[in-house]
Amino acid sequence: MRQRKPGIEKTPKESVRKRKGPGPNSMTIPWGRAGSEHRPGRFSKQYLSEHGEACAADIFYALRKNLDRINKERIEVGEKPIRGCTYNSFAKYWHWFKLLEFIEPVDRREVPIYDFLKERVFYRLTDKGKSEVRGWEDPLSVAHPEFR
Repeated sequence: MRQRKPGIEKTPKESVRKRKGPGPNSMTIPWGRAGSEHRPGRFSKQYLSEHGEACAADIFYALRKNLDRINKERIEVGEKPIRGCTYNSFAKYWHWFKLLEFIEPVDRREVPIYDFLKERVFYRLTDKGKSEVRGWEDPLSVAHPEFR
């Protein structure tokens, strides 16, 4: 058997990246899914409360504008921007709000700009939608508690 030569003991390298602690400008608002003011359900309920009636596209457009405003503030203080939902995922939320009877259609309709689009249907909050809290945050778990 060969004897092993004693090796040179290496010192551990220091990290090249400097770790930043929370700065004085850090936001203290919780940005989790349920804590965000950008949550699609909460935003939809608030929008319908303020405007009375609206179509899904109008609410989604306002939601994206709100997200742009929030992200500008987050970037200014050095935090990561929030990635918002797509119109397709927002439409799924909207579908659940209709099934849970949080919103109801009104008689107002608008003709689409292009032939391939559907006409715009406007909705308003129902009494159930005004009193509900948990369903706006997670409509799927309210409709199907067995899945959660």
